[in-house]
Amino acid sequence: MKVAYVNPFVQGAQRVFNSLCQEAPALGRVFVKTAPYTTSPVTVSISIIGAFNGEVVYNMHEPTGCYIASKMMHGMQTSMADPMSQSAVAELANIISGNVATIFSGKGILIDISPPSFRLNATCTDFPMAANVPKVVCVPLHFQNGSVFEIDVLIPISL
Repeated sequence: MKVAYVNPFVQGAQRVFNSLCQEAPALGRVFVKTAPYTTSPVTVSISIIGAFNGEVVYNMHEPTGCYIASKMMHGMQTSMADPMSQSAVAELANIISGNVATIFSGKGILIDISPPSFRLNATCTDFPMAANVPKVVCVPLHFQNGSVFEIDVLIPISL
């Protein structure tokens, strides 16, 4: 997969985290996940359709989800069992994906995104696109508190 198709996810995420969480997470080493595809306990998936079809899965552990939701809600104590925290994390993923679509549009690549799908303790069967994509590019973002937010990009490798 070309870097030009991964960079918008990095740029979009860093822009949104800086704006909504007042923190710019550091980019970790981008790597490839191979079959079988696994996720973290907290996931938000968004389908991509248009110039290319695929899916982006935002992965994190529960403390990371709580950290992000708390930052978005101005320090409020959070739990991933709470629907408000789940909604905050799902909306964050939606905003990131919207930014990604805008970045692609600026390059003449038109895509649309689906509404976010929040899951706790998802399994690989919850992501059928993973079966059709031999390699998943994972973009880890590291927060100041040690939390890691992963962006798994599931689009055809030939791009």
